[in-house]
Amino acid sequence: ARTGTAVRSRVLAGTTGRDPEPATDAALGAALLASAKDRHEHDLALRSAVDALDPACSALDVPDGPSLVRLDNVQHLGSDLVGTLQDDGGHLPRVLDLVGRLHPTAAVGGAPRGAALDHIRTYEGMGRGRYAGPVGWLTADGDGEFGIALRCAEVDGTRARLLAGAGVVAGSL
Repeated sequence: ARTGTAVRSRVLAGTTGRDPEPATDAALGAALLASAKDRHEHDLALRSAVDALDPACSALDVPDGPSLVRLDNVQHLGSDLVGTLQDDGGHLPRVLDLVGRLHPTAAVGGAPRGAALDHIRTYEGMGRGRYAGPVGWLTADGDGEFGIALRCAEVDGTRARLLAGAGVVAGSL
């Protein structure tokens, strides 16, 4: 998201379920925070966002580690990046400039970006279409907010194409 000179990005990578029993739910969250596999996946996604945003910022705050982001049905490892955009000769990056820097994140395109995207194009065996595309809004002055379309469906008449993914890193077995 961009609002004037402020930029923020919430990085989510590493997911587990929720449980109606509070102690079990807390244990699921604690296990996610302690998971070396999920922390590695999150670190790759965070690093890709930092590498994309840092050159556009005069300051970028990066948390020391992720926290839990709890939704109704899942909980994620999350890190919130907050920065101040750098004025490049009277020009601030617009939200679409920032989206272009970030997309695709390591969470959907892999890391390192170039090699991972080449591998996906060669071996995935399908076009991604709208999967993992940025969706959001923008204003005429360059502000706006975008997210990534994950776990989605594309409906065409009586047919639906359902799309989902998973973070695959060493330890994903």
